[in-house]
Amino acid sequence: MNGIPRERAPGPEDVDPHWQEVADAVWLAAHWSRTGRTIPEESGPVDDDESVDVAPLPPAPSSDVQQVPTAEESGPYAALSLPASSPEGPAQVRPGPPVLPGARPHVPGPGARSAQLARALHRLARRVPSREALLLDEELTAERMALDELWLPLFRPGWAKAFDLVVLIDNGPTMAIWRGETAALGAAAEHSGAFRSVRTVHLNVPHAGAGVPTLRWSAAGSTADLGEVLDGRGDRLFLVVTDGLGHGWAAYAADILLHRLGRAGPTALVHLLPPHMRHRSSLHPHALVLEAGGFGASNRNLHLRPPFSGPDPLRPLPETDGEATAVPVLSLKPGSLTAWADLVVGEPGVRRELPVVLAGSLSAGTPAPGLRAPQLPRGAAAAVRRFFTLATPAARRLATYLAAAPFEFDLIQQLRDRTMPDTGAEHLAEILMGGLIDWEHADAQRPEFADGVREALLATTTRTQLATVVSVLGELPAAGEHGIALRAALRDPAGIALPDESAWAWRRTELAVMRALAGPYALRARRIEATGLTVIRDAADVGSTAGPSSLELPPAAASREPSEATVTAVEAPLKSEAEPSRSPSVMVNVPPRNRLFVGRTAQLQALEEQLEVQDVVCLLPDAFSTSSGVGTSELALEYVYRHADDYNLVCWIPAEWESLVLATLASLADRLGLGRAASAAHPVDWAEPAVLDALRTGAPYDGWLLVLDNAVDVEAVRRHLPTGGPGKIIVTSRNPEWQQVATPVTMGVFEREESVELLRKLSPALPAEDADRLAEALGDVPLAVEQAGTWHGLTGMGTDEYLELLGRRGPAVDALDPDTNCPVSLAAVWDISLERLRELNPDARRLLDLCASMAPEPIPFDLLPQVRTADGTSPESEHLPGNPMGMSRAVRALWQLSLAKVDHRAGTLQLHRLLRAALLAGLPAEQRERTREAAHQLLAAGRPGRCSSPQEWPAYWSLLPHVLASQAVTSTDPRVRALVHDVVLFLEHCGDREGAAALGRQAWAAWLAASGEEHSDVLRMARAYASLLRRSGRLAESVPLTENALEVSRRIAVDPEDLIDSLCELADARRHQGQFQEARALSEEATRLARPVFGSQDPWTLRATHSWGIDLRLCGQFEEALTLDGQNARLAEDLYGPADHFTLESLNAVSIDMRERGDYPGARDLQEDLYRRARSELGEEHRLTLHIAATLAVCRRRDGALSAAAVLSEETLWHCTARYGSDHLDSLLAAINAAVDRRLAGDAEWSQQLSETTTQRLAARLGEDHLCTLVAEANLAATLRTLGRLDDAQELEDDVAHRLDATVGPRHMTALTVAIGRANTAYAGLEFERAHEIDESNQLLLAEIAGEQHPLRLACTANLALDLRGLGQGAEADELQRTAIEGLLAVVREDHPWLLAARQRRRIECDVALIPL
Repeated sequence: MNGIPRERAPGPEDVDPHWQEVADAVWLAAHWSRTGRTIPEESGPVDDDESVDVAPLPPAPSSDVQQVPTAEESGPYAALSLPASSPEGPAQVRPGPPVLPGARPHVPGPGARSAQLARALHRLARRVPSREALLLDEELTAERMALDELWLPLFRPGWAKAFDLVVLIDNGPTMAIWRGETAALGAAAEHSGAFRSVRTVHLNVPHAGAGVPTLRWSAAGSTADLGEVLDGRGDRLFLVVTDGLGHGWAAYAADILLHRLGRAGPTALVHLLPPHMRHRSSLHPHALVLEAGGFGASNRNLHLRPPFSGPDPLRPLPETDGEATAVPVLSLKPGSLTAWADLVVGEPGVRRELPVVLAGSLSAGTPAPGLRAPQLPRGAAAAVRRFFTLATPAARRLATYLAAAPFEFDLIQQLRDRTMPDTGAEHLAEILMGGLIDWEHADAQRPEFADGVREALLATTTRTQLATVVSVLGELPAAGEHGIALRAALRDPAGIALPDESAWAWRRTELAVMRALAGPYALRARRIEATGLTVIRDAADVGSTAGPSSLELPPAAASREPSEATVTAVEAPLKSEAEPSRSPSVMVNVPPRNRLFVGRTAQLQALEEQLEVQDVVCLLPDAFSTSSGVGTSELALEYVYRHADDYNLVCWIPAEWESLVLATLASLADRLGLGRAASAAHPVDWAEPAVLDALRTGAPYDGWLLVLDNAVDVEAVRRHLPTGGPGKIIVTSRNPEWQQVATPVTMGVFEREESVELLRKLSPALPAEDADRLAEALGDVPLAVEQAGTWHGLTGMGTDEYLELLGRRGPAVDALDPDTNCPVSLAAVWDISLERLRELNPDARRLLDLCASMAPEPIPFDLLPQVRTADGTSPESEHLPGNPMGMSRAVRALWQLSLAKVDHRAGTLQLHRLLRAALLAGLPAEQRERTREAAHQLLAAGRPGRCSSPQEWPAYWSLLPHVLASQAVTSTDPRVRALVHDVVLFLEHCGDREGAAALGRQAWAAWLAASGEEHSDVLRMARAYASLLRRSGRLAESVPLTENALEVSRRIAVDPEDLIDSLCELADARRHQGQFQEARALSEEATRLARPVFGSQDPWTLRATHSWGIDLRLCGQFEEALTLDGQNARLAEDLYGPADHFTLESLNAVSIDMRERGDYPGARDLQEDLYRRARSELGEEHRLTLHIAATLAVCRRRDGALSAAAVLSEETLWHCTARYGSDHLDSLLAAINAAVDRRLAGDAEWSQQLSETTTQRLAARLGEDHLCTLVAEANLAATLRTLGRLDDAQELEDDVAHRLDATVGPRHMTALTVAIGRANTAYAGLEFERAHEIDESNQLLLAEIAGEQHPLRLACTANLALDLRGLGQGAEADELQRTAIEGLLAVVREDHPWLLAARQRRRIECDVALIPL
């Protein structure tokens, strides 16, 4: 029935309707009239089961909850399964008709963005039974009437939209620029049709004390309490809209606000700043994965998970109590709103990755620093420099435009639309948050630049730009008559009346503009100032406190008179080539500017044009220039300084050697905010991918420039370049292959005018005609022209005489080795200068030859005096100046003759690569070899400290190119070889494993050929090279080298140090092979050899003892290992100090011993302290820190802190994978821990996937029967058991147990722990007899081997009690359970999961802990 009276077949019984029928008809007609329902047309009979609902239900899906279909779904009533309770319950959700129209072609317009947001919000459209509205249930009413013959209408709940929406808009001072965005969000919410009601309220978040947030229903209305928007029904959604710049968002009020809203209903925070700018606000969210708690659940039911890419180790989650509330942070984009909607209406378990802030931790944050303006005018220039450091190029340019107008929001909006229409509110936000605005003393509706800032900004622009902006101001409606008057003042500064005194902002602005324009406008500025307005006297005054290395903000060319074009220009250029450049925010490794640069206008323009459309441009010599020396590096350098203000990060990368590329990229880590500020250096294998990722994403610098200088090897350099990103790359090279991968800009010798200009710049007295003759003779080769000009400027020699000298040197330079690629004219002018240098300063000439034996990279001044301390007998080193003054004079002579570049800021000396090649080619072979050996002596004397210390890495990086270029591996000097050995180890420690292996292989081969396999240096390098092979997974290549080193060491009776080293290295190789007994014997032999010879506290003894401790642990002898490692750690701390690498490594071993002996709380406490020390001393990304973190994760797990263990193990896995790759042994061992923690956290599927992958990789790397592989398989079996796959788990565990018996023996602790898992699998399959048999025998072995009170033995006892209970032996089970509980109470914490399981009569799951190699 549908409530409509049915027709009956006519018959004799038909009479007039009964009065009750008339009453029914009248009542129904009145009801339909009230509800707007119409009588259906009588086109035919209607079946009783035909529905006439306006929105007929589709077929019921698998879930009991449906959503209102979106416009994107096919069909008018398509449904999507979503979580809910029973459809008969109060939370039933019913789909209604579609509210939004179907998808239409996109039509650009002001409402397009709002429509996109509306479609995203429409995902929240749900219908639930109404709490207020009732509808007549016609069928039940009719049935009741038929049964009782009484007219008693029956009602059912109506259907209503599920949610109300409250939009809380921050009332902060910077929110005025976001009016368009907030209006679009409000309109989208209204038009989405998803909500019962949409309410918008303004929000005040105080920043002082313990103030509480308040509301305003209108911008100027009275305040109201937050409770007015809260209700107890939980069906109200809250969107807090803010840019996060108010200081209140880092105060107690923000915690209160988000905590109360998050508990009242689903709450999200719409952050208006782009993600890459949020770190500069008071709300800096964390990247996390949120798991939904169910339909309409409040934020307290959201579950936090690490992001898919792994936790951010640099920003761990803040410590909060259990009351912290997670609030998703959204961008004003459809995708972000859609993700939140999925969490609100999704079933439990739906996951979305979103930024999150934790209410409860915000008050511990840092307020946005950008709202603090300079307190004094003299700080304005520094404030502008800081702003230029952080702002995008568009924001920097926009700020200079806005400085020409009063800071009125309507006016700046119109000015922005006219001058820079491509910019958005986020660029205005950069200005407002850039530390330029005086928020404390200005009206929030009309802020003002702080004193001196407007003048400092105007000082960075050109007069043409400024005149153009003023012209535009005169056309803007918001500027009114004031803008027209200011524009008129450009044409007639003397005749136009001064601005009215009541228009204070316009008067101040005009004064700043007139002073910046200078010239005839300076008089008008003085007239305005005479009226009593106080301003900063000059832009130069603003920056008077700036140091010489800071950003210069020059006044706007006051010496130039404005031309007519300047005054009336409408299309002014944005940059003048002659305009002085400003330094960017960060310049890394950029050489000093070449003040002698001339010409190259066409090449600079070509470079600029190519960089506008291409991301990578290479500078190459042209086809007519057969050599370098045409100035590709100088052109790139000049471009850098001319366009410095176009980028906010510029990095100059020496690219001749791959290791230098890695080192420079690693040095960017701190600049990009990726590392610890106090870190001396970062491992390149961690820093390089992190830096490249930051460059790709543009965070924090979205306008960067990389210059790779002298990039010879195309493929070696290409793999270290960022792919994409908001930046540009310039490559300088002599290799023409670069033009296959980058857009080339070629260049050759100077144009004649350029040669003449440079010659006369260096020698002003040189006549133009003579300069032309010289240029002709020099072939316009830039380096030759510079050298000749320097000579003339220094000596004043006549042109004819100089040309005669050039002619005399023709035969000599013709004999020069053609492989040097040095032009004849260049070799000739250098020969003249070198002869003069030999006469005037022989020391400088010898120093030059010595430097030529090293790399054409900067040579530290500190290295040069070291040559006097060398023990070599090379004449070249003996006759160098032995005092600082003599060395200083020698360096000055090289600089004066332009034979070397001297950088006093960096304290370095550098030769051009062509000069270096020419000098070496000009030396006789014997003298060249002596000079190279002298360079080796110099390098050896400057050998840095311990290569494992990050504090020493910068010194090693500076020596590396010279070690490579001087071919130090060919030296037979023991001190030089010691340096090469240390450099190999340094490269391994700092993460350049490929470079370490390549240099190690080269050195070992060279030394083997020169000295034979029995030489101690050869043995030492063979062991180092073998270790590198082993760590890179090349075990098969490593073992023969290590075995041979030990065999030779025993055969020739080497020094004890070499024999100990050989024994320890082979022990390490045997560990990787899984032969632990043999490894233990080798380490024990090394220790017993070292102790009587060197004593207990000698470094060699400590190293051997540490190796012995590792092998004892791997053999399961934890008591002996603890005694050995504890003594070793104390001695290491006395010898090296508490922060030393070896000390920390020794303490890590002690912690593992304590844990495996059963002292879980003690091991964790020690390891927590050790982890803090390692992070502080070495950094989070250091290899040892990662080892310590992996150990701590296991200690936390064994101590019962499962959540903390899971977080740390996944962080460690992320670090290892990012640094080493997924196949590295450290990554695989970290993956074992992470898989165990995921399983214990309930994510068995993810644990299974990770375990299976890890097991396969470990088997391929170490072998199927290696202990590490078997541990991974045992933990995989536990995961299979958790998933209910008992047969698979049992088969795998039995196989692992069999192989463990064959490799480490049945009494090994790993085998006994695996037995606990085997019993658990049998018990889960209800095989109580089998479980009892395994547990009973295992308990006895654990008591004998580990001790009666070991936690593993007590866990096995608790499980044995359950076996007995399953067999019906309750009394014995109770006794064993009591024993287990009492024992666990004595050795673990009261909240330990094992203890809780024993009390609750649940099986205890014991993870199989990994013993690191």
